[in-house]
Amino acid sequence: MADGPPMPTGLKGKLASLEDFISMQNEELAAQRQEIESLRGDKSNIEQHYQGQLQELKKTMVSDVQRMQEEVKKHFAQQKAENSRLQQQVTTLKGEKTALQQQILGLQRRIQEIEEHIGVD
Repeated sequence: MADGPPMPTGLKGKLASLEDFISMQNEELAAQRQEIESLRGDKSNIEQHYQGQLQELKKTMVSDVQRMQEEVKKHFAQQKAENSRLQQQVTTLKGEKTALQQQILGLQRRIQEIEEHIGVD
């Protein structure tokens, strides 16, 4: 019926069997505790490793962000200067346009006066 060794029938035999069982359980428990401690150590090492990588990544990202912010500020300053230069050119061109329009009106009046003068003679 049973494949293992025959079960002791006496009290001493049962007690010895129970002690063996408890001893095996204690050994198994000790092995499991050792495995747990090993896994905890592995976990701690992995956490330290990734924490170091995270810190390095943060440093790199902060440096990159600061560099990009400086580049953006520089480009904004350049764009502002360019906008100001173009606005000055627009203002100058508007002034020139107004002067040309006044000259055209003056010339049109002069042409009209000359046409009237020629028409009188």
